[in-house]
Amino acid sequence: MIKSVWQLTLALVLSTSAALAEGWSYEGENGPDHWAALSADNAICATGMFQSPFDIVADIDADLAELDIHYGQMPVSVTNNGHTLVVAGGADDHVRIGDTDYRLLQFHFHTPSEYLIDGRSFPMEVHFVHQSEDGRFAVIGAMIDEGPANPAIAQLWNVAPYDHDTTGSGEAVISIRDLLPSNQSYMRFMGSLTTPPCTEGINWHMLMTPITASAEQIAAFRSAFPHNNRPIQPRNGRLVVAER
Repeated sequence: MIKSVWQLTLALVLSTSAALAEGWSYEGENGPDHWAALSADNAICATGMFQSPFDIVADIDADLAELDIHYGQMPVSVTNNGHTLVVAGGADDHVRIGDTDYRLLQFHFHTPSEYLIDGRSFPMEVHFVHQSEDGRFAVIGAMIDEGPANPAIAQLWNVAPYDHDTTGSGEAVISIRDLLPSNQSYMRFMGSLTTPPCTEGINWHMLMTPITASAEQIAAFRSAFPHNNRPIQPRNGRLVVAER
């Protein structure tokens, strides 16, 4: 397990190589340049015009709908799916955007950040994936910069399993809101899933204020996943609206 920041001398022993040899991966013959060829379902990874991630630069400011976030506390449980660490949302966790409720399906992490903001890359990024009752997706993204340790990340890393396709859990309770900045102003744009099948039509809401994790916490994740970010995609003229 990624027990704590005090055990960072562990080598890159995650047994993800077998999982990544099947299906898609972040490098080699099954890497991002080849995702579209791995399955007909992935064709849009190569042909899509609104693929994520890209370099986010705001075009205009506007009065955007508030992100009315309702995340509670939950027992710590983390799954290693061979590509990242994933945490399932609780039954009542959701965000209201305008007049629509989107249930939190899961959140997961990338290193380094997948998106750039004004050309800047961050050490890590977290994505909160939501879906409405009518099937629409809304993703909230938050950059993770190096700084003070994050208490929620500390609890997650304490139980996170090294072996792929396994789940670690503990008795501690995590507050998901600790993974959000206090200032939730955001930039809105259309994009896609950043992993196969690269589905487009995703409403993205990128928070403009990063959260922090300690250098040790970032290194702990990288010891398991040295890099799990899709390369930057063409922006293709899409509009980015920043909250005024």
